[in-house]
Amino acid sequence: MSTGLRYIGTMDTGKSNLNSRAEFKIDKGGKAFLQFDQGAVSSGKLGIKDFKAHDNLSASLCYQPSTKKGNLELLADVGHDTTVTVPVSYPLPTDVMQVPVKIVSKKNIIKNVDSKITAKPLQKAVEVQLSKCLKSTKHFDKASLLIDHPADTISLRLQSKSYNWQDIDHDLRLTMMTPFGNSTQAAKNSLLYTGKVNSDLSVSAEMCQPQAKGNLAKLKAVYKMGDVEATATCDLTSEKKLENANLILKTTLDL
Repeated sequence: MSTGLRYIGTMDTGKSNLNSRAEFKIDKGGKAFLQFDQGAVSSGKLGIKDFKAHDNLSASLCYQPSTKKGNLELLADVGHDTTVTVPVSYPLPTDVMQVPVKIVSKKNIIKNVDSKITAKPLQKAVEVQLSKCLKSTKHFDKASLLIDHPADTISLRLQSKSYNWQDIDHDLRLTMMTPFGNSTQAAKNSLLYTGKVNSDLSVSAEMCQPQAKGNLAKLKAVYKMGDVEATATCDLTSEKKLENANLILKTTLDL
């Protein structure tokens, strides 16, 4: 019989690091947690996540006793499809402009197009995302256009329909990012391939142009073995070498 207690352990073989997290369900849908690396419980973090303080307000609190630092995040539903997020760090910042207040609103501004507007008024930043379902077309499933200020970039993402070949579900996502105005960023294109062999095994490869740090692609494989999930990652360089290989093991146990 479940007690509402869950243990999540993550082992990073590349860094020889073990991260432990214990969660306990509390009333109103929240979770109390304790998270620490290796066996250093005294230097870990403790707090409450997604606590439903009110029907339209939830809160998350995290505190690290060893550093005497923490943060509080409030998420409020203030209207139709509109949320406001306010994360406050402790000790409190000396400048209120450092508090990244975020307002997210979802509305259909254009017919048959889903729109999402994210604004950070204190940082004078805004992000507009337009998405359209393309299921009626032959090859594509969805298209998204993202306009970001003050980064001053426009990104177009095309997602292909998942198709099955050799008993593997294949999926492609193409993203084209173009700077405009006073942007200091360079144009970037990326192609993400995902292959789902079965419910337990999936592989992915992300290729970027221009190449990042000489990497031709980032390769990733995720394999689930009961309560254990293994994630292997590595970079394929322009010299056709595999570098930065890493393996992370994660287990989730309901006690």
